[in-house]
Amino acid sequence: MQLQKALSYNPRGDFLVETAQMVSGLLLVLFLWAHMLFVASIWLGQGSFNALAGFMDRYGLLPLTIVLLVLIFGTHIGAVMRRMPRQYAEQRTVWRHAKLIHHGDTWSWVFQSITGSAIIILAVVHIAIVSFAGISVHLSALRVANPGFLIFYIVLLLLSEYHASVGLYRILVKWGFVNRHSMKRVLNVVSLLFIVVGGVSLGILYSLGA
Repeated sequence: MQLQKALSYNPRGDFLVETAQMVSGLLLVLFLWAHMLFVASIWLGQGSFNALAGFMDRYGLLPLTIVLLVLIFGTHIGAVMRRMPRQYAEQRTVWRHAKLIHHGDTWSWVFQSITGSAIIILAVVHIAIVSFAGISVHLSALRVANPGFLIFYIVLLLLSEYHASVGLYRILVKWGFVNRHSMKRVLNVVSLLFIVVGGVSLGILYSLGA
């Protein structure tokens, strides 16, 4: 009962809040994967990356994408915060519950909450940089060649993929779409692939900016 009270600020609105969290989460996962593929265009050469960046700039897609991303991101944060325990006593209840049942999925949820808090800060910084500095191979390479920014993007990559994988897993399993164990393996492979894609892309940009 204590755990239910800690996680349910207003049980009557849980369905609407969870729907908003689910839809916004799915959109953010799709954006993350599309963004990874966009950056991976550097694999094909500087011309391909700049061509995509120029296309977005020419048709005003960058500011439109940022506005939509902020709206979706804000909706997701609002929905998550609506369901998260806010008081210290409630947070202790959740922590005790996680240690008591000692289940991997419960700890995944706890760590997802922690990584989500970090991603908010990192994502805001990244969005601000892209908004004011723009996108091009030259600008991206100079940023990645900076040791501080390189660490920043590596951390953002790892946290984002972990957060997205756990979130997508919880959505699919909770609504009974898939088998829990098989889906976890599939998502682990997908996350690893995107981490490799992102890591190689960062490596290429680093070599260009060094």
